[in-house]
Amino acid sequence: MKKSALFAPALVAVMALSAYAQQGIQTSADRKETLKVTVSGGFDIDWVFRGKELVAVLGGGFEDEARIESNSNVRFDLDLSSKVSVLLNLAAVRLNGDYSNIGTLGSDGQSVVMWDVAVRMQEVLDNAVTMQVGTQNDFTFDIRGKGSCLFFAPGQAGTFGANTGGSLDYNQVAGVVLWYNRDAAHFAVALLPAIFEGGAASNDEAAYAVTFYYDLDSVGKGSRIGAILAVNALSEAAVGSATSQIITIGGGASLKGLGGMNNLEVFAEFYIQSGDVGTSGDAGGTAFNIGGRFDIEGESAPWVELNITVLSGDDDPLDSDIDQFLSYENVNDFMIVESNLYGINLGTNYRAIKIMGGMSFTAGTGEKNNVTLTGGLGIFTASEDIAAGGSVGNTDKIGTEFDVKLAYWYSRAVSIDVGFAFLSGSEVLEGATAPEDEDSTMLLTIGVGGKF
Repeated sequence: MKKSALFAPALVAVMALSAYAQQGIQTSADRKETLKVTVSGGFDIDWVFRGKELVAVLGGGFEDEARIESNSNVRFDLDLSSKVSVLLNLAAVRLNGDYSNIGTLGSDGQSVVMWDVAVRMQEVLDNAVTMQVGTQNDFTFDIRGKGSCLFFAPGQAGTFGANTGGSLDYNQVAGVVLWYNRDAAHFAVALLPAIFEGGAASNDEAAYAVTFYYDLDSVGKGSRIGAILAVNALSEAAVGSATSQIITIGGGASLKGLGGMNNLEVFAEFYIQSGDVGTSGDAGGTAFNIGGRFDIEGESAPWVELNITVLSGDDDPLDSDIDQFLSYENVNDFMIVESNLYGINLGTNYRAIKIMGGMSFTAGTGEKNNVTLTGGLGIFTASEDIAAGGSVGNTDKIGTEFDVKLAYWYSRAVSIDVGFAFLSGSEVLEGATAPEDEDSTMLLTIGVGGKF
């Protein structure tokens, strides 16, 4: 079905609900509680130019390629009472498989789907307990609260461990989540039996997790520590056995205002994995991340950040053990190496030193600091050598990437964005593009985004 055929009634519904929301919506006689409807959403439309080397690694031909790619969604939050709400989210999802299947405008490449359907109930048996049943696409373990999760963001990633590069996908996560929030302590239990529904139970992918955060405002406002215990069940199709279960234990901290330096944040995370893979393999992945960010006082709000990340790789791909770090990560600091929207989506088997920074300034007669400029330099090497192919053979040189991004907020709701990335010195890329043997590539994006 074409997008226009689905979006037309959706837009009519949005306008009708918005109008009704101004007047109040009447419920049936046997439901006396007030119904409130909140409509929100957003969109991104990007012109994306990828160098031929990047296109080849992603599975396309060895030619430069430019195309239009987009996300869009309309979300309805319906408060049935002060304690019960329903979430309905209609979305045209940008990522839906490998590179050749990413939805693009102009080719009817996207489908409009009901991406979120959930019921949230507050004060369930106790004033501190909240429960959500249905889709759980927003449930993550995010120490810093920046939307960049090193291990657990199943609704913003592909299948578990499919972060070895070239897999560009989102999961539609379903299950039950219970939250317990009491003062500075925050617990959650997530039962997600349908991250990937493969039909027979042996082909389902599931995750079960317990998370904990504790606020440390006594150290500095916004500081906290956290921990996670997760069990991931892999499908029979993925590893040849229905009994595969990966156990991950991890934790971390984000500490702000140490030593009276209110502009300083120091953060760290670690993860250790064990469990069974297939009929005879063992899991043994590890991950570690440490860094700091300093916000410099001034009207332009400049900031700098240093981040060191180490994700384990597999020292013997031919045996049944899996030593590479497996995750539902959504780290997108660098557009070519890490991004699942634009680049390779590599999220395992690397060591990275990332130096990033940014500033804001005012352009035209718009609001203050309506332009943001950010940039970064990332040095990436493989934890275990990668079989690059061609004349390169095995190598650990993933490359050095330089990114710069400019965003102009035309209004509080609409922005115009430009991004440029260049990856050089990549022997992995050189081997993958044999016999042309190119060790560099580039990416350029120009887009407009909005939210309401």
